[in-house]
Amino acid sequence: MKQKLTFEEAAARLEEIVGKMESGETSLEESLKLFEEGSALSSLCYRKLTEAEQKVRTITEMDHKEGKADEQD
Repeated sequence: MKQKLTFEEAAARLEEIVGKMESGETSLEESLKLFEEGSALSSLCYRKLTEAEQKVRTITEMDHKEGKADEQD
């Protein structure tokens, strides 16, 4: 798997994997490999979403604090 996937790239690949597995046309061995890749992609997407959520929280908290400081001036 490519190391520096964006969230969108990882999500698109995950969709491809789900489609292949749902088709029922993959062997057990291929399904296991796809499942392993999909699991890693799912973890990557979760991490990226968590990081984005934390950034939004930080920005929101900073804006909120700056707004209170402006009110006190």
